[in-house]
Amino acid sequence: MPPHRSRTRRPATLTVARLAALALALAVTGGCGQKGPSVSDAYDQLMQRPDIDQAQAAYTTMTKTIRDRLTAEFGRTWEQGGELSGSTCGNDYPGLDSDGQTLRLPRWDSSGNLPDADWPRAQALVGQIAAGYGFNSAPKVFTNRPGDHDVAYGKPDGALLHFGTAVNTTVRVETGCHLTAEAKKRGAPSQQ
Repeated sequence: MPPHRSRTRRPATLTVARLAALALALAVTGGCGQKGPSVSDAYDQLMQRPDIDQAQAAYTTMTKTIRDRLTAEFGRTWEQGGELSGSTCGNDYPGLDSDGQTLRLPRWDSSGNLPDADWPRAQALVGQIAAGYGFNSAPKVFTNRPGDHDVAYGKPDGALLHFGTAVNTTVRVETGCHLTAEAKKRGAPSQQ
């Protein structure tokens, strides 16, 4: 009697061959490994946003409003705890080079913890102000335990507003990717 062959071997072999063919097709057509839009598509998308200087000014105003409201409501005082830093937009917008930038605005610190009883009201206040600048009013919660709270409000363009309290209370903003004022005025990528 001939040995019994498994009927599952042949389909499995065909599946492996089909997956290999698909992987080869994606690699040849460029469908594998792409990380974002083309330079011209990215540029067109970013032309719809304020330039990086305008974004920085708006977010600086927003953080001042947040600090002022937290001071009025909870008696907080603030000190700048970090410096402005920035970088190019990276893999989300490849090929833009120095035409696109992201910024991390200075961090603001208030000495001491915001009491747990005040946290929900402070978080709601920050969310209300953030929503006025296009951020989600409901944050992503990273930490929520007694004496330690950390949340981030996101925006569709990739901007993040971080608000937290533990040893100190902090507020900081990271912009999404924006064109430089020069690149926006030029109206086209510097390299095509």
